Amino acid sequence: MFAFSFGGVPLGMALQVLLPQQHLDNAFSSTVKLGNGLVATMTALVLGLVTASAKSSFDAVDSTVKQTAVDILALDRTLARYDGETSEIRKALKEALHQRIETKGQRVRASRSNWTRWVEAGPRKPRP
Repeated sequence: MFAFSFGGVPLGMALQVLLPQQHLDNAFSSTVKLGNGLVATMTALVLGLVTASAKSSFDAVDSTVKQTAVDILALDRTLARYDGETSEIRKALKEALHQRIETKGQRVRASRSNWTRWVEAGPRKPRP
C-alpha cells in the first residue's frame, strides 16, 4: 500500500504533461479529490462494520462460555450438597469437561501448527 501511494506521485507527474489542459483546472481537481474522499470514507465505513461484527461475534461467544461455566459450577455446587450420593456423577462431570477442554485444545494447537508450518514454508515457487 505504501509503495502504491508513493509510486503514484511520479506516475501522476509524468502523466500531467500528457493530459489536456481542461483536466488540470481546479474544478476537475476538486472532483477527483471528492471521489478520493468518497472512496476513503466508504473504506473506513466497511472496515468499521467488519470490526464491529467481529467484536459482536466475539462478545457472543465470550458470553456463552462464561454462562456455561457458571451453569456448570452451579450444578457442581448443587451436587456437592448431597455429599457421597453424587460423587460418581461429579467425577463423571469433571472427566467429561476435562475431555471436552482437551479436545478443543487439540484443535487449537493443530490449527496453530498448520499456520506455523505454512508461515515457515514461505512463498511458493510459481509452477512452470
